[in-house]
Amino acid sequence: MRLIRWVPLFFILLLVSGCIMIPLGVELSPTEKVKIALPGTEEPVNLSTYEQQLLNLVNKEREAEGLQPLQYDSKVAKVAQLKAQDLLTNNYFEHESPTYGSPSEMLTQFDVSWTASGENIAAGQRSVEEVHEGWMNSPGHRENILQEIYTHVGFGFTEGGGDYGTYWVQLFTRY
Repeated sequence: MRLIRWVPLFFILLLVSGCIMIPLGVELSPTEKVKIALPGTEEPVNLSTYEQQLLNLVNKEREAEGLQPLQYDSKVAKVAQLKAQDLLTNNYFEHESPTYGSPSEMLTQFDVSWTASGENIAAGQRSVEEVHEGWMNSPGHRENILQEIYTHVGFGFTEGGGDYGTYWVQLFTRY
């Protein structure tokens, strides 16, 4: 009988300490989301529809400028996906994450080696074409996409909340 009195208190302590996580109720589109997996795991990441479309659009722009195509990197994509989720979960829109720090710090934190890195973020766009067009019409974002030094790229996307509803991330690296 004494144990039964402690059970509710035990669950309250777990909840307060953060050991129990309550789902936010955010649904991601099954055809457009990437499963969130911790960077550094060996679980393969297949390109989703939106990732393949973005990679094609980015490399088409690079080809038009006489640049080498970027290679998709699943480790970089996992970090980009975590950043997209972080933007939504913490409802901010900045390159500096309150959770992970700068994009470069985040890559390093998740064991992605790099000699150069850059990030494009966007929020509120409803399609791959819309986000890509926005990035190409912005001088700084365009510069990242057409930066000759970058060799690899990963993408992140999430939807369903925050101030903007959708969050997009492109992470660029050179090894």
